[in-house]
Amino acid sequence: MRLLQIACAALLLAAIALRPGPACAAPPGSPDLSALAARWLPSVVSVASTDPFSGDDAGDGDDGDGGTAARGGLRPTPVRDISDAAGSVIPPPKAEEALGSGFIIDPAGYILTNNHVIDGATSVTVTLDDGTILPATIIGQDKRGDLAVLKVDAGHQLPAVVFGDSSKLKVGDWVMAIGNPYGLDQSTSAGIVSALHRDIGENKYDDFIQTDATINRGNSGGPLFNLAGQVIGVNSAIYSPSGGSVGIGFAIPSAMVQPVAESLKTTGTVKRGWLGVSAQDMTPEIQKMLGLPTATGALIGGVMAGGPAANALRPGDVLVALNGAAITNTRSLMIRTAQILAGDTARAQFWRDGSLQSADITIAVPPPDKPPGTAPPAATPPNVDLAAIGAAVSPAASPNGLTVMAVTAGGPAAKAGLVADNTIAAVGANAVTSPGTLHDQLADLARAHQPVAVLLVTGFDAAGNDPGPRWLPVTLAQK
Repeated sequence: MRLLQIACAALLLAAIALRPGPACAAPPGSPDLSALAARWLPSVVSVASTDPFSGDDAGDGDDGDGGTAARGGLRPTPVRDISDAAGSVIPPPKAEEALGSGFIIDPAGYILTNNHVIDGATSVTVTLDDGTILPATIIGQDKRGDLAVLKVDAGHQLPAVVFGDSSKLKVGDWVMAIGNPYGLDQSTSAGIVSALHRDIGENKYDDFIQTDATINRGNSGGPLFNLAGQVIGVNSAIYSPSGGSVGIGFAIPSAMVQPVAESLKTTGTVKRGWLGVSAQDMTPEIQKMLGLPTATGALIGGVMAGGPAANALRPGDVLVALNGAAITNTRSLMIRTAQILAGDTARAQFWRDGSLQSADITIAVPPPDKPPGTAPPAATPPNVDLAAIGAAVSPAASPNGLTVMAVTAGGPAAKAGLVADNTIAAVGANAVTSPGTLHDQLADLARAHQPVAVLLVTGFDAAGNDPGPRWLPVTLAQK
């Protein structure tokens, strides 16, 4: 017993000795957001849209009420629930009012919200913080990005928000949401950034901020603030099996929102940027071939002649940053490019010949879609067999390389995804100009005990799609 008392006393003394003084006091568990809420509540509005519909299709589609609830997934849960069981009378066409949120982006009365809040509406009204109800005009809609800009005439300047840089967000940062959940206007909730760059399958530009700040139906279109009082996202969706918040909300990052909002406000349309390149994800084999430190980035397979990147990039470059934003794969390249409006200049960083280089590229509008081309005709002279990869090529090269005439089933080329009518343009950094040069390039790799040949190919893939120029790592057959 005596020993136990001595031991307890020693532990107590040690704890007292190690106890931090006032300068080392633990930080508070959560920030005081009262001043932040008071400052920005006047900039947040309620958005009501009138959408005519008939009862016979009432159970289909999105009602535009905010679209933040989902049944076991990420699709919006409609509030229309009109029974049309056998024998019931179908009501005549009528209109339904849907509620969402928005926020003032320009003192002249421009308001940003989600497109799904007002899409299809015949009339839209906005309720300001002081209770004033104003008719709103739809200035522009971006259906792909789920954003829309409205305009009201209040007769005086309105308090506008300030955008922040969502690229500086970190997981664990505190955020605050303001909106109109279930019609309860000027509701505030707070939480943290749970994750970044979420793809929830809504559209090809998905790059959501995930937060556990409480977001419900009607919050859509409302702002997500950082602790500096800057808008770093637009609340747009939640994951909810039940229809209510379970702490998994999603916001469109300001890096995407701000340029789209400005374009909609000034022109009524959005012209997303285009680089004029085809690219693919990096692989360890390609990383080894290029001697790069990591297998991240977008590997350029083709550059369109006369396109924005024609004088800056070339096949074999690995794009790793665009305007300071990291490019980790082809999806991030598509998203980062979409955040830049046509006509703007972007600084591209890329690996070339083992060194990190940079160039300025003026982003352009993508050309109109063209119908897919036809496969090249078969050559009449005998084909040239390439046993090293299990394929046969045309005896003469075109300006773009050698046409693949046949691929051995189960062979190295087939396993890599090479198909007949593809064109082999290069082996690594070396252009293919004839069957002889291609044969020699493969033989040189084999003599150097390189197990893989990385081929630059164009044409349709095995699924019948044309992804453009791409790099295929093909295992060399062992003799």
